[in-house]
Amino acid sequence: MIRVCDIRWLALFLWAPWLPAGADQPAEMQRHVLQHDGIEREYFVHVPGQDGGGVMPLVVALHGYGGVVESFERGYALNRHSDDNGYIIVYPQGSSFEAELSTQWPSTITSWNDLAANIPKPEAGPHCTGDSVRYPCPPECGECSACMWTSCYDDVGFIDRMLDEIIAGYPVDVERVYLLGMSNGGMMTLRLGCDVSSRFAAVAPIGGQLAPGHVCGPDVDVPMLHLAGGQDEVVRPDGKAGAADGFIYTSVAETTAVWANALACEVGPADWKTALPVAATMECSAYTSCRVPGHEVVSCIDPEVGHQWPGQDDGSDRGMDLVWSFFERYRSAGADSLE
Repeated sequence: MIRVCDIRWLALFLWAPWLPAGADQPAEMQRHVLQHDGIEREYFVHVPGQDGGGVMPLVVALHGYGGVVESFERGYALNRHSDDNGYIIVYPQGSSFEAELSTQWPSTITSWNDLAANIPKPEAGPHCTGDSVRYPCPPECGECSACMWTSCYDDVGFIDRMLDEIIAGYPVDVERVYLLGMSNGGMMTLRLGCDVSSRFAAVAPIGGQLAPGHVCGPDVDVPMLHLAGGQDEVVRPDGKAGAADGFIYTSVAETTAVWANALACEVGPADWKTALPVAATMECSAYTSCRVPGHEVVSCIDPEVGHQWPGQDDGSDRGMDLVWSFFERYRSAGADSLE
């Protein structure tokens, strides 16, 4: 008998207050629509209240599996952080479909196609165990195998076109475009960082690694801050099957090593320190002495937390403060391609 995940599995990916997909967006966000890959796609933009009239950094923020922009933003107070630090933030919305997660509750499923989760590479090992959770099959994928669970739409192309529109329509400093994502959004962050690396000055995947055999590095030198929970049983940092649903991902160690190799980093991994309190309880390491002076590939694992946003336990901005402090150090080597 084929099982579908119920809401307890979905909640493992969200880690944010749940809102229906049709909920009104906050007034401070501007909704945009574009046609791509045969469907209508949405994204939402917040411009900080302290706009001084000049160009500003841009942060692209990707929600997790089952997430919607409204709950993602409200759960982590990202617009407030944007206001406090003076950057534009954009929230793409993953494609969606309706699926019945229980006999009584139909729900909207959203996801990102990271070009890895649905494409097993037998030589690298399985994507999931024989008794893993069977997630609902996105209709555009046709017939899904046991390990398939993400969208099959062209999300790389969608984000690429979205960035063209935002840069044309908002006062964006094209040398300071950054990317972060949580869970499935973290996986998509890795994919975008590899495939359209010239778009970004730095990236920060959170609680996300790609499926086995799909680990990659950027074509253009892009620093990375990778954050994970040592007790995460959804996307385990050690590359073993997660107890939550039986799915398997590349380890954090391999993910960062391959990325560092692409940046020609010569030293590491070695201990990495920062004065920010959120990192005080984390085990952080970095690859340094890279091709571009000052670039680093950093990995921070909090040994006591699971599949969650850093600082989520106390509702603070500590996690985003850490990410933003990393982003602020970098400007894009590939920004000329965006002018």
